[in-house]
Amino acid sequence: MDVSSRISRLFYIACAALTILLAFMLIFSKDAVQEGVLAGEKLAMRHSALLDIVDGDGYSAVEVMNPWGQGLLKRYLLVPSDSVLPEDLPEGVVVRTPIKKALVLSGVHVALFEELGVAGSVAAVCDAEYVYSEETVNALSKGEVVDCGSSLDVSMEQVAVASPDAAFVLPYENGGYGKLEKVDFPLIECADYMEISPLACAEWVRFYGRLLGKAAVADSIYDAVCDEYDVLRRVASKGWPRPRLLCELKSSSAWYVPAGGSTMGRMYADAGADYLFSHCSGSGSVPLSFELVLERAADADVWLVKYNSGVDKTYSSLLDEYEGYSHFRPFKEKNIFVCNTREKRLFEDRTFHPERMLKELVALFHPHLLPGYELRYYERMHQ
Repeated sequence: MDVSSRISRLFYIACAALTILLAFMLIFSKDAVQEGVLAGEKLAMRHSALLDIVDGDGYSAVEVMNPWGQGLLKRYLLVPSDSVLPEDLPEGVVVRTPIKKALVLSGVHVALFEELGVAGSVAAVCDAEYVYSEETVNALSKGEVVDCGSSLDVSMEQVAVASPDAAFVLPYENGGYGKLEKVDFPLIECADYMEISPLACAEWVRFYGRLLGKAAVADSIYDAVCDEYDVLRRVASKGWPRPRLLCELKSSSAWYVPAGGSTMGRMYADAGADYLFSHCSGSGSVPLSFELVLERAADADVWLVKYNSGVDKTYSSLLDEYEGYSHFRPFKEKNIFVCNTREKRLFEDRTFHPERMLKELVALFHPHLLPGYELRYYERMHQ
């Protein structure tokens, strides 16, 4: 090999080595940045798959994972309102805490404000007709809480009147927030409902507690929820036989049933039921035809129905809605249990207190395991 060839080869080797070195430098640099972003004390999440919370120097970083794909849905940087913004804040949505004036789009989260002792921080709501929390209903009637209309068409004039510090909104896959996307205050994306277990969903109370200046209270609530849920799950495991369970009603052309991997699908299993649609994959609701539901669940033992109405459902009204319901065994044997969510706080309690719903279901499926328990959400449907 001549001298020029040797020089060319050495030059090629040197360039390759330099390229590899630069690549390693970039990788380690990126890792260092990531470590800087999440520098601090990372909270151990007991069940949530969508939340990461790190208490850093002068702020807390809360990362919400994307329930519908990879990566982050949003990163929030919680900075106390009485302190200056740290100079080294990573990229994210800055939220000054505690939030004192909030626009809340879900009655479930309104109820949580009340439980955390900060009902006065609800400055405005949407879909007020679905807000049943007593303090907020009274405040609405007095004009102390602003009604911003429908969550699908928010009244920006009323939002301006309320002048909130932040809005608690519900994210949907490929969905947006319409007019709210133009506001200059942070949108808190409440993806708790996309968690895949009841206790994972409930753990979001720890995030909301930090937003509202009630971190210690929220952590204490969640610890108690987990402890009681685990006790009830062990109690339910002794229940036998496991009743075959059917849920909900037909809606238009489809019958939506909770998938086996949904929070309710998992709770039915934890409560000791043989949920007849546990085989349906997914973490949400699955649309099925009436024929498919009838084929699989005609001989169910128990039928649970939720509805929201000023008029109670009865066996007669159910027949008026759809005559096909009469083919199910629970209809024939009068073993349908109903919950009118206009009168009962089922949704408000179930989200952040799944132990309450689990206790209800265990008592309903296996009454001998919880003697003396009186149903608080469901009741036998009247004739």
